[in-house]
Amino acid sequence: MDLREALHTHFGFADFRGLQQPVIERFLAGGDALVIMATGEGKSLCYQLPAFAAPGLTLVVSPLIALMDDQVAALRRRGLPATCIHSLLDRREREQRMAAALTGDVKLLYVTPERFRVPGFLEAVRSRRVARLAVDEAHCVSHWGHDFRPDYLHLGAMREALGNPPCLALTATATPAVQQDIRTALRLGDAPMFHTGIERANLFLSVQQPDEDAARLERLLQVLEATGGPAIVYCALIADLLALEGELQRRGIRPLVYHGKLSASERREQQARFTRSKDALILATNAFGMGVDKPDIRAIVHWQLPGTLEAYYQEVGRAGRDGRPAWCELLYREQDLQVQRNFVEGANPDRRFLLQVAEHLQGLGERLHALDLDTLRDTFLVKSRHDGRVETCLRLLRSAGCIEGEPGRDLQFVRLPSDAEVDAWIPEDKRRQDLLGLLGMVRYATETTCRKRTIHAHFGFELDAAGCGSCDACVDGAAWLAGGFPDRQPIPRGEAAAPTAVAGAAPVERGQWIDVKGLGLCAVKRVHHAPGMLRVDVEVARDLSERSVDLRRTKWRPVRHGD
Repeated sequence: MDLREALHTHFGFADFRGLQQPVIERFLAGGDALVIMATGEGKSLCYQLPAFAAPGLTLVVSPLIALMDDQVAALRRRGLPATCIHSLLDRREREQRMAAALTGDVKLLYVTPERFRVPGFLEAVRSRRVARLAVDEAHCVSHWGHDFRPDYLHLGAMREALGNPPCLALTATATPAVQQDIRTALRLGDAPMFHTGIERANLFLSVQQPDEDAARLERLLQVLEATGGPAIVYCALIADLLALEGELQRRGIRPLVYHGKLSASERREQQARFTRSKDALILATNAFGMGVDKPDIRAIVHWQLPGTLEAYYQEVGRAGRDGRPAWCELLYREQDLQVQRNFVEGANPDRRFLLQVAEHLQGLGERLHALDLDTLRDTFLVKSRHDGRVETCLRLLRSAGCIEGEPGRDLQFVRLPSDAEVDAWIPEDKRRQDLLGLLGMVRYATETTCRKRTIHAHFGFELDAAGCGSCDACVDGAAWLAGGFPDRQPIPRGEAAAPTAVAGAAPVERGQWIDVKGLGLCAVKRVHHAPGMLRVDVEVARDLSERSVDLRRTKWRPVRHGD
């Protein structure tokens, strides 16, 4: 097989980049591999080209539905037979896509790891015989990784059930400990590791330590003015994100936002607007970014301290994928450290707490159907509303099949976990390791040594040069910021700052005022939009009550400024 010819035929590229060709050659020859490539260096091609250039079905496990949808859409535009199956599709569509994969009409099938829990799925794909298995974002397999997903732990057993097809494990961020976990969980043995290092010379890394929130805001505005172009500001808490949104709006800047309290349709629309914009600013929690294929992001600012260097470097790696300069700045304040301490505690319930939650769910019997997440939190938590231990327990129990469904909707209790399962879920020293990871992030923020050297050492690599030339510990950051963006545009303000709508978007958006028959003036809090559906959650101005309104069945009108 002439791989370059296949590359040009299927993807239109003249040649491979970096280590793509040797990885593809090994995969096609039936070998396993661990692949560590920096964000934007073309990991996806390592399994996509073999899928279309060789016989058989290639199965790809990916953590995010949006990521799968985007990759499938891009492949379909090239006329390549790929599809994905996930929970947001209706039953008929899932069955049609599964049939296409089983008959050979589809050669590349994306699923989330949770799909293997669906009755009949494993048996169905076994009947086709999977020729190749790729596990994307493979760091999710590790307790020590920053994106641990319990269902990733089962993928080694699923691989064996599929007949041990050749496996590629791919990630952009994996410390030596995480690399070993990936090998063990996916049963890669001593398969070779292909890595391109993590150096991105066009990314400038900077840390500022403003002494108060006003100074932090002014520094953010300074960075945005200097860089121009699209930017992401990451916030640790939704409440702080919304407060920042308000401060920017008072200055005539209308940012996009992305966080867990938006509806699924709002999150999709905000991501689409950002992807298509030439100058958009988006405020986001760490739920945003994976799968965002936008090469021209000029700035990424962390409003608060991330939890680990792995998380931080994955997020800044989304900048400057076009190879042009990009500015990555952490605005560090010591008081923000407690936020991440709370997250560590929330991610590490002890076995006693987990068993208490499981036994409580078992004891509710028929009352379980009426249980919502807030009620469950109130039962077990007395201090912090940011304590995430209950949600962590639910994820672990759901992954093992001990519960099914979601609180407040269709939650069902199946069984109590075994002692062996609990031991596997909660390693004794995980909390300590998470706190050490946070300490590593604090050291990065407070020490004055080369920032890129610190990050390279964390991932087990060495930086050849004495100084990187692109961090504020090695060169004058102010001069780099002033001279690095000659084509920058000023931050859009006023009407020019309004985000551009995308085709098919809802005719109403969060934050808008509408006049609803029978309710009067209402503020839109959330929009639920899909084909055949337009429903909004609103706050009624006259009494501040909250209502859910179906705008297809109710007379309403937008309220314009000056009405």
